[in-house]
Amino acid sequence: MPSRMSWFNKELLLQIGRSTGWISIVYFLGLVFILPIQLLMIFSDETQRYQPEPNNLFLINFTFQIGIMVIVPVILAVFLFRFLHVKQAADLMHSIPLKRDRIFHQYALTGVVLLILPVAVITLILLLMHNTLDFSNLFNVRDIFYWAGTTSVITLLLYTAAVFIAMMTGMSIVQAVLAYAFLIFPIGMTMLVFFNLKIVLYGFPGDYFLNRQLEKLSPISSAAVLDSRKFQWGEGIVYIILAIVLYGLSIIFYKRRNLESASEAIAFPKLRSIFKYGLTFCVMLLGGSYFQEVSYGSFSWTIFGYVIGAVLGYLGAEMILRKTWRVFGRIKGLIVYLTITAVLGIGVQILGIYENKVPVEEQIKTVLFSNQLGFYANDDIYREYYTPSPMKEKGNIEAVRKLHQQLLSYRKINQQKENYQSENFYIQYEMKNGSKMTREYSVNERLYEDFLKPIYESKEYKLSAKEIFKLKENKIKTLTIGSGPVSQGVTLSNANDIKEVMAALRKDVLAESYEDNRYFKGTNIEVYLGSDHFMSFEFKPNYQNLTEWLKRKELLKNAKPSSDDVTHVLVAKGGAENPEDIEKIKSDIENNKDTLEVTNKGQIEQMLNNASANPTHEYMAVFYFRTGNYYELMFFDEEHAPAFIKDYFK
Repeated sequence: MPSRMSWFNKELLLQIGRSTGWISIVYFLGLVFILPIQLLMIFSDETQRYQPEPNNLFLINFTFQIGIMVIVPVILAVFLFRFLHVKQAADLMHSIPLKRDRIFHQYALTGVVLLILPVAVITLILLLMHNTLDFSNLFNVRDIFYWAGTTSVITLLLYTAAVFIAMMTGMSIVQAVLAYAFLIFPIGMTMLVFFNLKIVLYGFPGDYFLNRQLEKLSPISSAAVLDSRKFQWGEGIVYIILAIVLYGLSIIFYKRRNLESASEAIAFPKLRSIFKYGLTFCVMLLGGSYFQEVSYGSFSWTIFGYVIGAVLGYLGAEMILRKTWRVFGRIKGLIVYLTITAVLGIGVQILGIYENKVPVEEQIKTVLFSNQLGFYANDDIYREYYTPSPMKEKGNIEAVRKLHQQLLSYRKINQQKENYQSENFYIQYEMKNGSKMTREYSVNERLYEDFLKPIYESKEYKLSAKEIFKLKENKIKTLTIGSGPVSQGVTLSNANDIKEVMAALRKDVLAESYEDNRYFKGTNIEVYLGSDHFMSFEFKPNYQNLTEWLKRKELLKNAKPSSDDVTHVLVAKGGAENPEDIEKIKSDIENNKDTLEVTNKGQIEQMLNNASANPTHEYMAVFYFRTGNYYELMFFDEEHAPAFIKDYFK
């Protein structure tokens, strides 16, 4: 028979073309307007000739490109396998003298051609344009093939995933929804699990996992960052392998699929329980996450979120599977699920195996301690300068262990969301057996000053954590001290001057006490490294070595504000209730009847050298500068407040 001699059936091919060929045509026309026509518009207008950075065709109409890339493959798969989801069409299709595998291959492979053909034609058009017109400032031949290859690989994975889902369901609308759910499931589920583990496990380093290029877990999220991140061919190979695997699984399930499953939400009965409890679990995590955030960490509201999420997920899944809203009497499975979940949750909390673990000193090789998210950074430049190095000295290892034990002892206090006073701390132990143990805590630093002081003041910590010690002078192009709305600043480009400033700054950082580091606020030091890379440091009033160098060079007046730049200062007693509302603090000081106005230049200079940025201190002050209407809020504690301020408010 002809059907046994030819892989493709001509009549079936024509039918596929008539029913779904329009999608390929629309895709092609969309790409024509998005790329070739837009490029011609840029070429014809001299004012629009810009160069995407770097040469990247995805930067041309990026939003439309990604939108069409994500939508078309799924829509194509939905329309191609529509016959599976309509009983009459399914019966008719499977009554023709063709084996199931040939029907599947003809539909699926025709879809691949309809998907790739527009990209291939656009690629030829772009190559022709590049060879006939001067587009050298926009893109080259390599950029064209990069665009074509990336687009093809991502769309093929999206398409095969949607085809795979078509085999799992008996409804086209469910296919479309589940296809996108399936595609974003890896990244979505990963984020939900890590976020919720951070909720239920004290110290779980959720940020460590949530900042490790999770966009690679989904082709949709990977496509969404093509304007800022290069698609690696290693990823491309993985995507191709996944597409082949999904294609193979699709044909296996297609052969085992019953025709009677048309119009069923889930085609295979054994998968319905997985779908039901999987959806219940996902919505439960989502509910807990939502109420954890909106309630600012309230335990009772978080539990409510988990329960209401599980209920909504379970009932929603039942409605989808049974195609009716009358499912409120079928909650036996929900009760069992909630009971098992509660037992597991309570068991984890009671045992506390993960949360209470602090390794003994003899097992630790090094410890890495940081209060910056740069510890987890993926950016090479950021990681080079802002990631601390592990500490090896026994004194520092033991100091971190003591701090860790104290963090566990104050667990309930730490979990009470200290609003603006909370700060994240990250601890990573490297064991002598090669394993690592990482923890993350959000705490009020003031509660642990006695434990943090020996760590922060140690030379090893400063050398490992402070970016000033990681920066090499020969990489600095220019160094600017104090440029801002008040002072004109000092800009240095001489290599010897830069070397001396960096040496003085390092001495000051090494000599700085923990208390001074927390208390003093400094003027900005901006270092330009070239290629739009900058780093910032502080020039604080207690930095004596840098101050002496600037005095010697007669540059100090330009490097930081002085009393000559200030008209007057208003001082009031009391800390700020809401430190983020600067205008209200200023207004409160100005309207306070018991304020001290300072105009004496000597006193103002003393105040500039003793002021802090910490709003929790005993005295508040508004410094009014001569430049425009510029002002700054500063604060003083009892130790650093000048005597004339303390005398006034006795």
